[in-house]
Amino acid sequence: MLDPNLNCFLIVAAEGSIRKASEKLNIAASAVSRRITGLEEDLGVPLFERHARGLRLTDAGGIFMDHARRVRRDEAFAMGEIEALRDLRRGAIRISCVEGTISGLITPAIVEFRPNSKDVKLSVVRAGSTAVMRAVAADEADLGLAFDPPAHRDVAVVTQTPAPLYAVVAPGYALPDGTLGLADIAHLPIAMPPDSIYGIRDVIDRAGVALDPALKCDSVYGLVGFAKEGQGISLLPMCCIHDQLGAGALVARSLRDAPLKNATISLVARRHRNLPPVTRRFCTILSRIMETAPF
Repeated sequence: MLDPNLNCFLIVAAEGSIRKASEKLNIAASAVSRRITGLEEDLGVPLFERHARGLRLTDAGGIFMDHARRVRRDEAFAMGEIEALRDLRRGAIRISCVEGTISGLITPAIVEFRPNSKDVKLSVVRAGSTAVMRAVAADEADLGLAFDPPAHRDVAVVTQTPAPLYAVVAPGYALPDGTLGLADIAHLPIAMPPDSIYGIRDVIDRAGVALDPALKCDSVYGLVGFAKEGQGISLLPMCCIHDQLGAGALVARSLRDAPLKNATISLVARRHRNLPPVTRRFCTILSRIMETAPF
């Protein structure tokens, strides 16, 4: 598709010889020479200096080569985009996410996405926030959803939404009155993830309050169950408990500790990666759901 004259120019510039370019293009050397001469006449400047050992780009030729390369790159990208549009209803999307985002964010996105893309294969893999970032950076996942993730030089944040942690308990469970901080509930039975590879635990640890958890559990559903059964307090973001709160099965109290109050959920992708159109479409849907979620 690239203009034959531009393509010829790039090959001559790369080979430094009309004869070598003609062999590569499989056309007569005279035809190659005419194309280069035609370009020079159209531009009104010489593109090559002729030497006994071959051709060398002039300053104008160097500028024109940059232009020709951009045209070639843009054309290749456009053709890829067009081809991807043909396959908008096919393909595969790999998502790595923290468990608490599956029900409230990823599932609604899948429900909205699939009617027009039923042949797209979706893969959702649960992981801690640190592992989510690693998977995206290594191209093992196309998109990631992480809770207050650590910065990664190869990963870019697409969308970020507030996700403060709450003290979550069963209705009637006795908590101190007034505004709560971790120090106010440290003496009570608390459930939380086992270590800082999980974003929730990392945020809790950053608050700097010594806690001796009654339960360490790497499953959000286990943490929710601990609170729901009246066993104590679980520290969770609203996306994990929204449905249970609405049903009256749980109660959530705000916490004043800055790391907990300022926590976020981030949708991430590998930095500088051009996502396929089908993945961008899913990403757009998920971003909107994150920004408009009622929690």
